[in-house]
Amino acid sequence: MNRLSGAMFRAMIANGGLGLERHCSEVNDLNVFPVPDGDTGTNMTATMRGGIKAVANVPNEAGISEIAAAIRKGMLLGARGNSGVILSQFFAGLCDGLNGLEEASVEEFADAMQNGVKRAYEVVVTPVEGTILTVMREGCEAACCGLNRNSSFEDYFVSLQTKMKESLQNTPELLPVLKEAGVIDSGGAGLVYIIEGMAKAIGGKIIEDVSLHIDSSASKPIDFSAYNEDTKLDYGYCTEFILQLTNEKNGPATFDLGACIAFLETLGNSIVAFRDNNLVKVHVHTKTPDKAIAYALTFGDFLTFKMENMTLQHEEVLSRRASSHDEAVTPIPKNVRKPISIVAVSPTEGFTKQFKEYGVPVVIQSTELMNPDSTEFINAFDQANADNIIVLPNNKNELMVAHQAAKLYSKSWIYVLETPDVMKGMCAAAVSDLADLSLEDNLSRIESAINKAHSIAIAKASHGYRNGEVVVKKGDYIGILDGSIVAASEEIVAVFGKTLQILPNLDDISLVTIFAGEIIDDKMKEQLEAVISDIDPFIECCILEGGQQLYDVWASIE
Repeated sequence: MNRLSGAMFRAMIANGGLGLERHCSEVNDLNVFPVPDGDTGTNMTATMRGGIKAVANVPNEAGISEIAAAIRKGMLLGARGNSGVILSQFFAGLCDGLNGLEEASVEEFADAMQNGVKRAYEVVVTPVEGTILTVMREGCEAACCGLNRNSSFEDYFVSLQTKMKESLQNTPELLPVLKEAGVIDSGGAGLVYIIEGMAKAIGGKIIEDVSLHIDSSASKPIDFSAYNEDTKLDYGYCTEFILQLTNEKNGPATFDLGACIAFLETLGNSIVAFRDNNLVKVHVHTKTPDKAIAYALTFGDFLTFKMENMTLQHEEVLSRRASSHDEAVTPIPKNVRKPISIVAVSPTEGFTKQFKEYGVPVVIQSTELMNPDSTEFINAFDQANADNIIVLPNNKNELMVAHQAAKLYSKSWIYVLETPDVMKGMCAAAVSDLADLSLEDNLSRIESAINKAHSIAIAKASHGYRNGEVVVKKGDYIGILDGSIVAASEEIVAVFGKTLQILPNLDDISLVTIFAGEIIDDKMKEQLEAVISDIDPFIECCILEGGQQLYDVWASIE
C-alpha cells in the first residue's frame, strides 16, 4: 500500500487502541517511573479511546485531514496522566502533519510521525530518555531513514516496529530505576502495542474487540486502609486538568505558558503542560495542588480536573504486586495447548535472544558445529504443545533431520519450512504473529519473507580454491550470498561490500540486519554500517550481537 486514506487511518487508530487495551493490565504492572502508581496502561487506553470516539461520527468517505482533525481533538481532551498527555501530543503532531491532505504518501506519513515526536518532546518540561519519548523518537527516526522510493506502508511499519521494540528493550540501560526493577518502560511498551495494532490494520487484520470493559473514566476502587493518620505523604498528588481560558478573566490575552511552567516547577515535578488555542492541559505531581488550582483559576475555568493521592496509589500497586504471588491467585497454566507454535534452531545465545524477542516460543539451542538430532526436535515439539507447529531448521544440514522428526511425531501437525540458514529463519520469525494470525496467514507471510529476503555470511577460508571467477586463497574471507560463494578478500569489510554489490535489485533494499561474530569490534561495526550507507544512505542498518565463531558476519537483506 502506497497511499493512506482517511478510512484506513481511522481503522489504524481503532486497531492501535484495541491492541493497547488487550495489554492494558500488563502495561500497568510495568509502571515504576516516576512513581509506581500503576496506571500507565489505563491512562494511555483512555487517551486512545478519546480519539476513537471523536472520529465515530465523521463520514467514512472523509479525507485523512478531516479524520486526523477529529482524532487530534478527541485525544487531547481525553488524555489522562503523564503518559496519556505525551501520547496525545505525539498524535496531535502526527495529525497536524496530515493537515490539508486527502490521502498521505509513505513519505508524508513518515514526516508527520517525526512531527509527532517533536511535539511530544516539546510538551515535556524535562524530557527523560529511557521512556516512551525514546521509543517513539528512535523508532520514527529509523523508519523514516529507511525509506526509499519503492517503500510501502507495510515496509515502513515493519521497520518502525523493529526499531521501537529494540529501543524498548534498551530502556533499562538508559534509566536506572527500570534496570533496578527489572522491567522495560511502561509507556514505551504501550506505544509498541499501539503501533503493532496500526500495522495489523494495514495488513487487513482487525483486532477483535474483546470487551475488556476497562472504564478509564471511572475512579478506581480505593483501599483507604493503606493510608491512616500516621501515614506520610511521600509522593504528593497527581494533579491534572484542562483549563478553558476565558475572556471574562482576560485569559486568552494574559496567559503565558512559559510563566505557567516556571510557576509549576516551584510546586513539584513530572510537569507536562501545553496550550492548544485557548485550552491548556496541565499535569503535575505536587504536595500543594491548591496553589496550582488557584493559579489556573486566574486565567479561566476547569473543563476537567483530577487529583489523586500518589502515596495511596503506590501502596495499592505494591499490594497488588505482592498478591500476584499469593497462592490464592491461580496463574495461567503454562501447559495450555495452543493452536499454533514455532520451533526454531539457533546456533548461539545471541540468535536465541533475538528469536525470543520476535515471539518464537521454543528455540533449540545448538552450536555452530553441533546440530540437534531428531530426539531434540521431538522434545521441542512436546514443549511447544500446539495443534500446529511451524519448524524453522535454519541450516540446510538440518532440513532432513527436521523432516524425519516430523514423520515420527503424531501429536501435532508439523510444518517444516525450508530455511537453509539462520538469517532466513530470522526473517521468518520477524513476520510471524502467533497471537492474531491464522496458521494459513502465518505460513503465507513467513514463506513470502523467506523468498523475498537474501542472506549473507562471511567466513574465513580454511584452504584455497576457485569457484568460477572467484579465486579464494587460504585465509581469505569469503562472501556467501544465499548459499553460494560470490566474493573473496583479505578483509571482512571489503568482502562484505563486494557481496552486497552482487545482490539483485540492489535499489530495492530497505533494511540490513547484521549479527556480529566474536571478532567484530565497534570499529568494524562502524565500517560495516559505512559500506551500507555508501550504497544508499536511506537503507536502515541494525547490528546485533550474535556471538558466533564460524561465520564472522551473518546478515539478512530485505
